[in-house]
Amino acid sequence: MNIPDDEPTNANPHALETIVRAGEKRSIVASEDIFDERGTKLLARGQPISAALQQRLLERKLKAPLEANLEVADGITAKELKASLEAFVETDHPVALVLRPWAKELATEAASIKVHSVVRLLLTSAQSVRPAVYDHAVRGMGLAGAMWLKGGGDRAQLQTVLLGGLLHDIGEMYVNPSYLDAKAPLDTAGYRNVAVHPRLGIMVLGRMADYPDALTSAVAHHHERLDGTGYPGRLAATAVSPLGRLLAVVEVTLGIASTSKTPWAHTSFALRMVPGEFEGIGVGFVTAAARNAAEDLAVHGQAAPGKLGLVDGQLATALAITAQTQKSASTPAVRAVAERARQLLFRLRAGWNEMGLWANDADSAISPETAFEMRMAERELAYRMRFIHRECLWTEKDLGDAESQELAPLWSSLEGPGASASAGAGATPAAAPNAA
Repeated sequence: MNIPDDEPTNANPHALETIVRAGEKRSIVASEDIFDERGTKLLARGQPISAALQQRLLERKLKAPLEANLEVADGITAKELKASLEAFVETDHPVALVLRPWAKELATEAASIKVHSVVRLLLTSAQSVRPAVYDHAVRGMGLAGAMWLKGGGDRAQLQTVLLGGLLHDIGEMYVNPSYLDAKAPLDTAGYRNVAVHPRLGIMVLGRMADYPDALTSAVAHHHERLDGTGYPGRLAATAVSPLGRLLAVVEVTLGIASTSKTPWAHTSFALRMVPGEFEGIGVGFVTAAARNAAEDLAVHGQAAPGKLGLVDGQLATALAITAQTQKSASTPAVRAVAERARQLLFRLRAGWNEMGLWANDADSAISPETAFEMRMAERELAYRMRFIHRECLWTEKDLGDAESQELAPLWSSLEGPGASASAGAGATPAAAPNAA
């Protein structure tokens, strides 16, 4: 995504806040004189970024992107990324354990990846101020690379794959951290802010760096789903790039691994929950890891008897209300939202039918594996139904009061028995840490 370098731009307040705070610990200075759009010099070359300058930078349109004119002398290098990856692989984190067969090759390749000056600035700022963001990037780099190698991917593309894992969430640097770190599910406004981070990522990489199109496309697609139920573009099938498909699995895996007691089995279930959402070498990697991890599935307990039946009834009710809303819609906007909800609910119904778990709902003599899948199904279905509300509305302009009232019965039906804020493969990082 290329934007003319001479187009005036505003500094992003969230990225700037992180950079300024990082500047208190690291040497971040102007690499060139920084001017506003009228030619007024705001910061001279070689001068440090500071809190005193922060408000002026926010108030003025700048002649060039701020990040492109800042440099960090003691910033992240490829050598440091290699060291960070090696240190992670030596931990007992469940993802680290699975990466070990490829650790040497991944570290060798990481040591020579291209760290553009803007990427160095943002990664260094994240490491200094929000270390969990930096850790997520390093883990994404290692996991994407391991998936690629195990799947027989072309070694010539490995550096692009590593960069994809490293930078897939770079756009989150431009999102309000209060949304990203939220403990409760996001409302539509909050979700709207988070859901654009893939586009923000490609604006950074496309405007201020010179990485290949395969990388920027993958960053843009890492929350897309092959059945068209992802974001931000609602792309489907071949419109989602091969590396974007891989990064979608990386994102789900890292999110679930951050909290789940059985990360590999949990991720494997989430990827299979709705047929057609995910495919490719990433899915094969997770399936093999789940098979080899021998996790204790009993730690999740069993679904309460009849709970799946309640969720099934809730799903059927929501589908019926959606059909009625479509039929009686007073405006095209209401009809479009109801149609989107119908598509998402229909996909859930397809996954529900294919799993066939409802047949075990009242059976006490089931295997630990089946009990685990029933519990995961209960959590996933309940979460995904709540998620539909935000997913249907975030791209819409604000609806009128009458239109909102018309859709209210549908939203109420999605919050029915069994609903919870539990995370799943469709979750956003802020709404549900399990699927960040």
